[in-house]
Amino acid sequence: MSSNTYVIEKTVEITVARMANTNLTISEAGGKDVAAFMQAIYDKLSELVTKEH
Repeated sequence: MSSNTYVIEKTVEITVARMANTNLTISEAGGKDVAAFMQAIYDKLSELVTKEH
């Protein structure tokens, strides 16, 4: 498994866990908030994986 695939899978897992514990309104703004959250998680995990190698 490539490191990018791993980062994407973990980003999805973290996002799903977070969304399961929130009352996010389904709307354009809510979707943008989720996208921003996912991007922040992806960026941090990518940074950590890069430092590891």
